Amino acid sequence: MDAAPPELIREKLTKKAITADHPTWCPGCGDFAVLASYYKVLEKRQLDHEKIVTLAGIGCSSRFPYFVNGYGAHF
Repeated sequence: MDAAPPELIREKLTKKAITADHPTWCPGCGDFAVLASYYKVLEKRQLDHEKIVTLAGIGCSSRFPYFVNGYGAHF
């Protein structure tokens, strides 16, 4: 079988590729653990981060869309 053309080959998705630059959390906030798990799932499933939409509500979790390199909405 022939190899795919270079323009169709994408790099392996890594946590670094989907992690935003400056996550901040309140001391003792448990949402960091939830976000860390979210990163692991995205990396394990190799989802294209340009096709990810992260939705969030109120409180610390409302920051999730800003911590994921993809699309997001805060309601």
